[in-house]
Amino acid sequence: MSPHPNTKAPAVVEAELRSDNITAAAEINAALPNVLILGDSISIGYTPVVRQLLANQANVYRPNINCQHTGIGMALLDTWLSDIGWDVISFNFGIWDTHLLDSKGNLLLDKDGTGITGCDDAHIRHTPEQYRENLTEITTRLQARCKSLIWISTTPITYRKGERFETIPRLNRIADEVMQLHHVPIVDLYSYVIPHAAEWLSADQCHFNQTGNYQLGTLVTTAITSHLPTHS
Repeated sequence: MSPHPNTKAPAVVEAELRSDNITAAAEINAALPNVLILGDSISIGYTPVVRQLLANQANVYRPNINCQHTGIGMALLDTWLSDIGWDVISFNFGIWDTHLLDSKGNLLLDKDGTGITGCDDAHIRHTPEQYRENLTEITTRLQARCKSLIWISTTPITYRKGERFETIPRLNRIADEVMQLHHVPIVDLYSYVIPHAAEWLSADQCHFNQTGNYQLGTLVTTAITSHLPTHS
């Protein structure tokens, strides 16, 4: 989606598809457990690290697209799950749910990180209530298709300010409640990143540099490893 013509897009690319970097597990070993990673471009960034660290321990898959927001998740979940038996699924939705859109669904990017001015029809993609409802459905459907489910909290976008910055912590609190209700363990990447944001985030203040991706991938791998059949 293109930015609204009355706004100036900042350097951060919150809606980067990055599909050229996504691959399915290259070599499948039928004797190993199957792991699925669902998420946006943040998870795309750390998936290679997870694959490297779980080499010879698990087959690590992810969809060949950016999973974007909870609405896309509900629509494409069955396609992503296919007919594979999943031992562990890690998943996240959040950043795309906080996007600002106009009445036609076009993405609005504010230049100073505080919100949109001069656009009366601006609205968040999914309200907190919609996010809770969508995430609850996704969680229930995923639990029915895997042995172990792991939630990955949404990471911060540090160029946002004030109320716009708070949209991600707000959705993380909702996600915490949903996961606690469904007894799903949480990997709190948000709290992990905040003290190291200046060091780990790339120049766009949304995605991560090599060091950041390695740190995120290592933490996610630790959680996945603890739920693999040989470690249960």
